[in-house]
Amino acid sequence: MHSSTKALGWAAILTAAHFTAKLIGGYMTNSLALISDAWHLLTDLLSLVLSWLAMKVSNHPPTKWATFGFHRVGILAALLNNLSLIGISFYILYEAYVRFLNPAALETAGMLWLSLLGIGASAIIAVLVSNGAKNNLNMRSVWLHFAGEACASLGILIGGIVIYFTGWFWVDTVLSAGLGLTIFRGAVTMLRDITIILLEGIPSDISIDRIAETLSELPYVETAKDIHVWCLAEESIALSAHVRLDRDIKLSQTEPILHDIKYTLGEKFNIHHVNIQFELQECSDCHHIVK
Repeated sequence: MHSSTKALGWAAILTAAHFTAKLIGGYMTNSLALISDAWHLLTDLLSLVLSWLAMKVSNHPPTKWATFGFHRVGILAALLNNLSLIGISFYILYEAYVRFLNPAALETAGMLWLSLLGIGASAIIAVLVSNGAKNNLNMRSVWLHFAGEACASLGILIGGIVIYFTGWFWVDTVLSAGLGLTIFRGAVTMLRDITIILLEGIPSDISIDRIAETLSELPYVETAKDIHVWCLAEESIALSAHVRLDRDIKLSQTEPILHDIKYTLGEKFNIHHVNIQFELQECSDCHHIVK
């Protein structure tokens, strides 16, 4: 957690410098692609600040008001990040349309140097946050921002070379539109994952049937029913279930059974927040899953 927070801090500093250079350079070279990319960088900078704050807050322990802790703060930050991306993508597409109707000459040498700067800065930031992006939706949202930014800068570099040798200034407009569409597609994909978590849907790589089958193979367990799985955050998965035992035993004897259940769920499904209700008969008020 500390390393991810530190990485976000360095990423924010690099992004602020990168944004300033690209915005000034975009107006100096009259490149809509660079200007669009600069405003995209501003949303990246805001997303980094939000993500940094979210990681700080989500690390706070549970309270009487927030009994599950503050894991969802990171999800809300990711939601704001992706909504901002969708908004900026529409703005870029609009500006590309205006430039298409009113073509303008460009200063390509500046485009090339600034795009090289963008590739380097974005690649460094993407590497800084890559470890945290493996199991954290908020950090993955940040990584998506800057992986897309590196690709956008590469596209601007190629476009600048084409414009330099051909004089086809409309390439800048096409690059801007392509950037807008790429940003929109990535944001919508991430927004789907965020929505699943906010609706407390089951993670895509977990099967209720597989969990029930795995638990029923444990000693003393006959069946597992009324299984509910949801994400507090992408890296924090919770489960509740009714487990029917195959014999009547003392409460003290259920401790090793519970330990086996928790260990199995953690090792095989990465589920570590577990709430189990033991029973001897079929549950009459369980909420059965509709297939």
